[in-house]
Amino acid sequence: MYRKGISALIVNAKNDFLLVNLISFEEKYYAIPGGGVEANETLEDASYREIKEELGINSSSLELIGTSPNPLQFIFKVPKINKEGKEYIGSERYFFAFRFIGSDDEIQLAKDEVRAYKWVPFSALNQYLLFDNQLADTIEKIKEIFG
Repeated sequence: MYRKGISALIVNAKNDFLLVNLISFEEKYYAIPGGGVEANETLEDASYREIKEELGINSSSLELIGTSPNPLQFIFKVPKINKEGKEYIGSERYFFAFRFIGSDDEIQLAKDEVRAYKWVPFSALNQYLLFDNQLADTIEKIKEIFG
């Protein structure tokens, strides 16, 4: 069974992408913000909730640009069990793209989850998205949504 999740591609006025360095990562590793979908939650609602939880950004500071109807599937190296005892072999990630229309002083990191954030131009994503297939998968979704 795959756990449903979302990834939020967030760009600013300069079209730089917002990346997060999670506390569970080494400092050199960054990711697209996102997380799991909760019971009875739509994918879009999950994307706004995750952005608010990780970054403190309200939905009023985001403009939805587009979505990818086709999720990416990831297989976990070790199956994971959630709080309800369900075992997941991987994750199914749905991508949403937003333009951040707020200001950086709105960004409040979840202290127990996110160590840092960084705005990164498309050309520099390869310096931060270092996990297996992370760069290629992210670029595929960027091209699909942004054109």
